[in-house]
Amino acid sequence: MSDVRQDNEGYRRFREAMQAGTLEAGMVVTQNELCDVLGLSLSPLRETLVLLEEFGLVEIKPRAGIRIVYPEVAFIRENYQFRIMIEIYALRSFSDTVTAEWLAGMRQSHEECRRLLAGGGPVEEAQAAFLALDGRMHHEIVASLGNRAILDTHMRLQENIRMAQRVHRRPGFRGYLIDTIDEHMQVIAALEQRDLAGAVAAMEAHFRASTHRTFAA
Repeated sequence: MSDVRQDNEGYRRFREAMQAGTLEAGMVVTQNELCDVLGLSLSPLRETLVLLEEFGLVEIKPRAGIRIVYPEVAFIRENYQFRIMIEIYALRSFSDTVTAEWLAGMRQSHEECRRLLAGGGPVEEAQAAFLALDGRMHHEIVASLGNRAILDTHMRLQENIRMAQRVHRRPGFRGYLIDTIDEHMQVIAALEQRDLAGAVAAMEAHFRASTHRTFAA
């Protein structure tokens, strides 16, 4: 199965426009407006809309326009549930192959991010560093399965959840990131001890807390 983000330029541009704020959750646009924003002609836009509708990112309403999904509770819960299923499954495999070097590097990178966040400097710099690390940690756990179809789906779920977090973000985000680091460190500590049950429990606790933070934000 190929990666739609590589095969479909419009899909990639849509994600970039959402991240940049050019397109916003809940917005209703016409096909012509979306063509202008994404820099596409009508034919490739229609191909892109098939993907976006299939993935639950837009609703096409005849004579009303194209509504970009607003991440309500059901959207967030469904994406988290699917992502949890994938990562817990992957973690059981990953625990058998994870190296001491990977664990040491992850521990060090998390501590560096903690120092950035606790230092009181601009949150944007610390946030960018941690979100990159967060994505890498979860991605590499799932990548250990060696299954491209699962990895592509997981990456899409991550993007959906990040979109929801941007929409619902409220004051206190720095503290949320520090909490996430602590939760990751629990997973890392269990893997260092080769404690699969502990790692699974720590990952499940992390996702419960992350879900709550998104809903509560």
